[in-house]
Amino acid sequence: MKQFYVYTTMVLMTMAVITSCEPIEELEDWEDRQEARTLDGTWTGSIKTYYYDRWGLTGNNYRTTMYFERETPYSGWGYEVDYDTRSRYSDYYYCEFRWEVFNGVIRLRYADSWNDVFISDYSLSDYYFDGYMDDGTNADIMFRLSYDSRFDWGYWRNRNYTRGSNDGSSCMASGQFAGAEVQN
Repeated sequence: MKQFYVYTTMVLMTMAVITSCEPIEELEDWEDRQEARTLDGTWTGSIKTYYYDRWGLTGNNYRTTMYFERETPYSGWGYEVDYDTRSRYSDYYYCEFRWEVFNGVIRLRYADSWNDVFISDYSLSDYYFDGYMDDGTNADIMFRLSYDSRFDWGYWRNRNYTRGSNDGSSCMASGQFAGAEVQN
């Protein structure tokens, strides 16, 4: 009889361990959905190491503005413009990307040949998006972006960029960004 209780206890403990994983997976799924929902919109800030890694540019006058739009609960498309604040419309790099959230990591896949970027260990609220980017280089790229409802995307939309086009218009560079070699 004692052996029966031991086996029954082992079976019950095994079942408890197996079924306890489901709530964790459901929680991660819910968190990914919430993060993707919060990510929707435009975010602006400076990512200094990124400008150096990708363009070889240094200084305090560069900014990045990113737009995220959800297509599914976990993924979507977007575009990014990196620019010189002193000459926003003549020194810039514009590129579209696809994005997805999986297990708390945001992956960006750019339309050009740039490395995929993985964003992890981040904090996301209605006002701020900060954390670390891994762009395939040896540097940890720390960033802090602010929600930006006032950024005017009109200039780039009027340049006839079309999402997913095959004619190369999904990425455009001008000025010092066009002259800089990608450090890839």
